[in-house]
Amino acid sequence: MKNLIYLFLAVLLISCGGSNLATDGHPEDDYKNTKNPRGYVRPQPNDGSNNSGNNTGDNTGDGMLTGTNCAPPDLRKNVPLNRKICKTDDCLIQFAGYWWWTNYQYSDTVHWFWNNGSSWNPRGAWVDGEGLHLTVKKDDLGGGTAWFSSEVVAVFENDKKTLAKTGYGTYLVSARIKSDASFDKLDKNVAFGLFTFDKTGTYNSNNPYREIDLAEISRWGVPPASNVLDPRLAVGNAQFAIQLWNSYPQNVKRYTINPVKEITLVMKWTGEGQPVTFYQYDGIYTLDNLPGSAAQTWTTAKEQNKFIPNDGCQLFHMNLWMGNFGEGNAHPGPSNGQTSEVVVTNFQYRR
Repeated sequence: MKNLIYLFLAVLLISCGGSNLATDGHPEDDYKNTKNPRGYVRPQPNDGSNNSGNNTGDNTGDGMLTGTNCAPPDLRKNVPLNRKICKTDDCLIQFAGYWWWTNYQYSDTVHWFWNNGSSWNPRGAWVDGEGLHLTVKKDDLGGGTAWFSSEVVAVFENDKKTLAKTGYGTYLVSARIKSDASFDKLDKNVAFGLFTFDKTGTYNSNNPYREIDLAEISRWGVPPASNVLDPRLAVGNAQFAIQLWNSYPQNVKRYTINPVKEITLVMKWTGEGQPVTFYQYDGIYTLDNLPGSAAQTWTTAKEQNKFIPNDGCQLFHMNLWMGNFGEGNAHPGPSNGQTSEVVVTNFQYRR
């Protein structure tokens, strides 16, 4: 994002539009100053569609939208491409009472699925009996085989007409890691992120995109520690954060996650300028059966209240992406050369 301060890296990077390079894998939605170092991130559909897309202006199939003053995202920037890759018109999947958009990172510019050092795969996330799968894996979307990250955004409630209103309230995400023995073994080049984000950027300069990070489980490519110049990010393997993360030293709370295969993360955001509390539990729980104590917890201090936004048009994001910023503009895939996969088993939100 133009208004955010990017993480200084051990090597000089060309920014690819992420909201900040230390703690986020989501887009700025402004691709004018980005560069695309690899042709494979511009796959050309072979179904007769053109590069300008096929925007119908209809986000839900019948044009109806209720329950909000916020504009829905344009799910149909290129319907033929959606049909080719997602097998649907809108790249929506249903999970835990919401419809999740898998193609948030797509741009109608020449960058296609490229952003923030990664290529993003609309079919890299799916739902089955286990839950909602997020992957970093190799795929070919039409321009050759490459590593792709995945991201989903809660856009609609179950009726597929009411825009998801994830603002003040309590959030819960439970997850199981599939590709590694435990979450503390998540590949050093991979990050698992859970966060609110408002692409309108209408809040004040302290946190313009209303971003609060329930979880970012990542080592940011460490070791070697030279991959990040901010020493905080070389400690532990997970973090809670509020944005702007580098405007105040305490806005990032790093910790070491235990060697467990299943986790539950909870965030309580009660109002503008009010403390936010984060919890990480070992094991899978719901809001109705949480243990009496968490493995990790953190409450922001009153000095951080200016970074806690009001309730705007933010949506809730979940992603699994390539978070090693220390090896150039194109972030490397998993260091072991194998697919990384996390299954989200539940999502809950209560106002």
